[in-house]
Amino acid sequence: MPGDRTRELLALAATYDADFNPATSEIVVERGMGAVFVDTEGRELIDLGDIIANVGHSHPRQVEALQGALAQMMVGKSGLTNPARAQLAKRMVEMTPDNLNKVYFVTGGGEVVDWSIRIARRATGKHEILSFWGGVYGRTYANISLNGLMRRRRQFGPVMPGVLHAPYAYCYRCPFGKKPETCDFFCVDYLDDVVKYASTGDIAALIVEPYQGVGGMIFPPDGYLTRLQQWAEANDIVFILDEIQSSFGRTGQMFALEWEDLRPDMLCVGKGMGSGISIAALLAEGWLWDSLEPGELGGGNGGNPLACTSALVVIDILEDEGIVEHARVVGDYLLERFRKLQARYPSVIGDVRGKGLALALEFVRDPESKEPYPEIVRHISRASFERGVYIGSRSHILDARPPLVISQDQAQYVADVIESALAEALGDGEEVTR
Repeated sequence: MPGDRTRELLALAATYDADFNPATSEIVVERGMGAVFVDTEGRELIDLGDIIANVGHSHPRQVEALQGALAQMMVGKSGLTNPARAQLAKRMVEMTPDNLNKVYFVTGGGEVVDWSIRIARRATGKHEILSFWGGVYGRTYANISLNGLMRRRRQFGPVMPGVLHAPYAYCYRCPFGKKPETCDFFCVDYLDDVVKYASTGDIAALIVEPYQGVGGMIFPPDGYLTRLQQWAEANDIVFILDEIQSSFGRTGQMFALEWEDLRPDMLCVGKGMGSGISIAALLAEGWLWDSLEPGELGGGNGGNPLACTSALVVIDILEDEGIVEHARVVGDYLLERFRKLQARYPSVIGDVRGKGLALALEFVRDPESKEPYPEIVRHISRASFERGVYIGSRSHILDARPPLVISQDQAQYVADVIESALAEALGDGEEVTR
């Protein structure tokens, strides 16, 4: 039973906070450390629902760097620079593909995507944008027009014109009924038909996520993104890679593009970049930047000293402490545990997928019909919470996206708890205690 302080804070949130969801929120998060957060009741929970705190909650080096930055200046000045911003710009260009020669800092991923579309249209003189079913690129007007989840666009009135949508490589639920081992990336070849029948022949850019996070943790087969990049190049289309979720170690590489040595024309990054402090960035080739007039990018508080300091120390921590490799190793362990769980319960676990510490299990009522099974995910989430593991609910797909500093022991406990909770839901197995 929540205590008085927790009930009071939940009531305030329910009354005044438009983003608060009382149907799913029953705790008040008070502080965090590493891969754990603590609520107002003093309960410690291993956090499986975080895509921002890549170096962990309240990493001591990040806290120290931010305390120093706070005493200097917190406001960014458009068109001007500051020491942290200048150093971060150089660092970002040096650590990404060498065709990306400049970077623009903003405060959030939605702004980055919005700017990428605007710049692609300006530079090419074309107006259409190709995006994908299941993709989620943000919440601005332009972003919701690109989004491939219908629930993200409904009842907002007419969306931005000139957007085409095509199927993503969701192999478990292929809309064409194909198999990845034999289809030879049919979904990429299908884009020729999209252009032929749905386009005015005026496509400026293609935007795609290395994996679809909000859209269901969908990972395409190896080689898909390479073929997509080749298709864009052959059709003289700007290739925009949206790594707002997948960058800064999340998939076991600093950037997910490293898995296939991609060279996008534009790269969107964010979330884990500031590890809790809001900052995002757009990197692009020179000819794209050259389409803009001096000062045209200015506005907002992007590139402020506090945010840039946070990003710099996050990069240092990721590199110095081997966190990216650690995420790959621990992610491989969890993926193997989840695959063993699928082998044990093939009737309800339809698919297991992921890279690094971006993992998912997709639950179905029947392996043939693949009907979603959200109730069992809610049971696992509830049972895990009672045993000290926080799992955000997402319909019939269970995500595992902890801070990248999660320890091997914590990962083992997480896997044990999920296995126990599933066995309990199916009337098979013993309870796991911590």
